[in-house]
Amino acid sequence: MSEQAGFSHHDRTQEIGVLKKQLAIALKFHHSNTIEKLPKEIAMQVMREVWTSCHPEAEELTHTPKTTYSAPEPVICDDVPITNSETIYL
Repeated sequence: MSEQAGFSHHDRTQEIGVLKKQLAIALKFHHSNTIEKLPKEIAMQVMREVWTSCHPEAEELTHTPKTTYSAPEPVICDDVPITNSETIYL
């Protein structure tokens, strides 16, 4: 039985939204100094490599060599402030 079988689509969508916000906050407030020093393409490539290391089954399904990930301008979350001058309360 699938791990997600007991959850509705709405519950899963809500969980993904919360996880997305948590990741955005962690990257912004714990890793912003590092991210500021990297070119966008390199930062995106590193995030892709980290994701792949957490999902080894996905790498096995693809038979194409690893390529540099190039995404359109990302919109992380409208609720995450752009500067470090604000505090987020959850």
